[in-house]
Amino acid sequence: MSPILSEILLSGFMINSTLRRRSHLVQSFSVVFLYWFYVFS
Repeated sequence: MSPILSEILLSGFMINSTLRRRSHLVQSFSVVFLYWFYVFS
């Protein structure tokens, strides 16, 4: 029971970190896009 529970927690943590990294990438890309739009408009 304990190894299965730790494996579920580890996979959930990996999924959470991947989603957080992806949202951070989208946020930085949107900031760069807004800066580019402000400079060239």
